Order: sequence, then structure tokens, then C-alpha cells
Amino acid sequence: MREIMGHAAGRVYLAVLFLSVIALMAFIVTGGLETAAGEEPFLLFGWMTMSLVVGALFVVVWLIAYLAYFFFFWPYR
Repeated sequence: MREIMGHAAGRVYLAVLFLSVIALMAFIVTGGLETAAGEEPFLLFGWMTMSLVVGALFVVVWLIAYLAYFFFFWPYR
């Protein structure tokens, strides 16, 4: 952890991961995954529920952050 905090790109990488976790928790707490009584659940493309969409988006954000950091800013090449 000392190595990743030792340069600016590593701190940005960790900040992106931390903010994505906070955003996911805020979305869940505010009721973004819930449907009102009597309503149909949100379906994207006719089969993806909101929880699946949010989970996939979370994984995509982490994947992009990982690839950008380790391919462009990794200090031990």
C-alpha cells in the first residue's frame, strides 16, 4: 500500500475505487434498487434488472480503473 500511495496516479486510482464504493452504497441506501408496491421492476433490454445493471456498472468502473492504472501508470515496469 505504501508503493501505491507513493505517487499521484496511485492515489487517484484508490480514490476512484473508494468513490465507486461510496456511490454504490449511496445508490442502495437511497432506494435505487427498490420498486414501489404494484409496479413492475425496471428491466434494461428486457432482461437486466436494476441490481444487475448497477453491479455490472460497478465492475466496469473497477475494470477500467485497473486497466488504466496498471497499463499506463504502473511504476514498476
